[in-house]
Amino acid sequence: MKRLFSREWHRELLWLGDEKNWNRSAPVLFPVVGKLKDDEYNLKDKIFSMTQHGFARDFEFKCTECGTTEAEFLLVATQESFNQYPFLFELRVRYKVDGSKVSVSYFVKNDDRQDIFFSIGAHPGFETKDFANYEIRFEKEEKEYFRVKNSLVDWSKPFALGANNFVVDREIFKDDALIFKKLKSKYVDLVDLKRKEIIRVQSNAPYWGIWAKPDVPFVCLEPWYGVADSADHDKNLETKNGIITLGEGEIFGFSYTIEMKHLESSAEMAKKK
Repeated sequence: MKRLFSREWHRELLWLGDEKNWNRSAPVLFPVVGKLKDDEYNLKDKIFSMTQHGFARDFEFKCTECGTTEAEFLLVATQESFNQYPFLFELRVRYKVDGSKVSVSYFVKNDDRQDIFFSIGAHPGFETKDFANYEIRFEKEEKEYFRVKNSLVDWSKPFALGANNFVVDREIFKDDALIFKKLKSKYVDLVDLKRKEIIRVQSNAPYWGIWAKPDVPFVCLEPWYGVADSADHDKNLETKNGIITLGEGEIFGFSYTIEMKHLESSAEMAKKK
């Protein structure tokens, strides 16, 4: 997605991107999520190079369906992709608009004659005019999160959260993204306290990333099937954290939704109870 405009709220919801801070808006992460150790991986004793989040976000997809409320895009293996990722695959991304909700679905098909190994994730970035007006809220209380060091996940040092929310500020994102695994919550909210508006991202993905850049007005809520390497990883793609193994002819799919909601007052919530 390059744009997501709310008619009701009369504004763009996605960060539209700029060359100085971040020139993307909602990239597709495939066939890896996050950074590989030394930007490379080992597959059957052969080393392959690949940059952070994989190549799908930089390749052009073919539009296979385009209607008023739904669209589908297709990426297939090419010689260029084969140099980085030696597998035959189909990656379909489907978008569906239903009122105030957008559904995004990913389908990976193994077109090879062997197992393929991959990760896949979403990376929507939402514009935030002023950090002071926002907080992150989870459906349920979450215990902890992890940080990255040199873009690699440090699983050895969890940071306690013990709450279902935290304030969005420059300090919490000064060391890059926050990484969550086995989230109890099925959705994460970006709450605009001033406008009384909520952008809700919902998914059953096993990993989540929440990322912003200090002094830049966006926050990314990212459901992932996969995660960046850790510093002690042996670079073996088949044993990478969060890697998916897909057999010949099989299809893997996952989806997430973005929904626009209004923030209820304490009185309204009490009345519902």
